Amino acid sequence: MSTLALDVDDELKAFSFTSKAHRDVYPAIDPCLAGHSQAGKVIIITGASRGIGKLGFAASFARANAAAIVLIGRSAGDLAETEKLVNSINPETKVLLISLDVTNAAGVTKAFEDIVARFGVPHVLINNAGYINPLDPIADVDVDLWWRTQEVNVKGTFLMTNAFLKATGNTPSTPTTIVNLTSMAAQGLPPGMSSYSPAKIAICRFTDYLATENPNITSVSLDPGLVPTDMGHSVPYLAGYLHDTPELSGCVAVWLASGDKAFLSGRYIAANWNVEELEARKKEIKDGDFLTFGLRGKFGIPGVVVEGHRK
Repeated sequence: MSTLALDVDDELKAFSFTSKAHRDVYPAIDPCLAGHSQAGKVIIITGASRGIGKLGFAASFARANAAAIVLIGRSAGDLAETEKLVNSINPETKVLLISLDVTNAAGVTKAFEDIVARFGVPHVLINNAGYINPLDPIADVDVDLWWRTQEVNVKGTFLMTNAFLKATGNTPSTPTTIVNLTSMAAQGLPPGMSSYSPAKIAICRFTDYLATENPNITSVSLDPGLVPTDMGHSVPYLAGYLHDTPELSGCVAVWLASGDKAFLSGRYIAANWNVEELEARKKEIKDGDFLTFGLRGKFGIPGVVVEGHRK
């Protein structure tokens, strides 16, 4: 009996906004391009001890010649390994290691005091720290682990962003970028993700608020794609689909922090989408209010009759 072959690109094709999609770094997002230089900038990366934070964001911003990179994570030992990677790529980039749980409000406040004292006002924040609880149905899930998913993904992102905005001010004098990690899980109903999926939707809506309240800061929700990280491997039904490199997300983040990307502020993008096509469709994206989250339907129907007012 014959079986259908697995098309590892099925998920990518189903969610692609651009006609060309990518699994790995390509010329338009090369962090070594002069137009992508992060010279003089201070970059803050959470979840920097491994996976995308280490191999993607830290490595890519080092290649883009960032002046300083602040690496935040819970494991001091793993952060030291990320520091070694950054130093091997660009010995000129200064590095600050901060061992921190991003859900700790006092710890986040202290971290930013140290960052500003060491490097001055930061320019780029990558909210990459994340957590996913075991994929159990709502009736069976561990309550504390379910809530931990909300705490790390939502509260952690909020605390880091809140402190970042206090450090930069509402009208920063230099281009400033916030990249919040979301997920394809925000787009559907993946089995067992009753906490993770809503958390990633919340990130997108939070990013929309950021863009509305801080129009001088570019704030984008970035879906890193299907990356073979520890978190990716923890989802059994993604086996066979995890073919996106961590470097892809890192280079897209550098691209977002380069030049004028205000047309994407408050919006969701996937690292897989072709950035040249996004640029070419700038007017379409803005005019159509594309890549945003909200209730869809036909509202404000002519001739609506309102009943039930109490006298």
